[in-house]
Amino acid sequence: MRREAQWRAQGLPIAIVEEIAFENGWITRGQLMESAERYGKSPYGQHLKGIADGEIMLVPNQKS
Repeated sequence: MRREAQWRAQGLPIAIVEEIAFENGWITRGQLMESAERYGKSPYGQHLKGIADGEIMLVPNQKS
């Protein structure tokens, strides 16, 4: 399943600003965790926490 389709099925937004910033080295893991904590146990917060904890692996965008 493509990442975008999976996110839609999970109710997550397509573009997650904090994820993009972390992928590009614009924010640290600690800053990502702070953002995750602000969103609590919501799907968005859990997604950010999963990235920070290494449970969700970031996949570089592939051009079609």
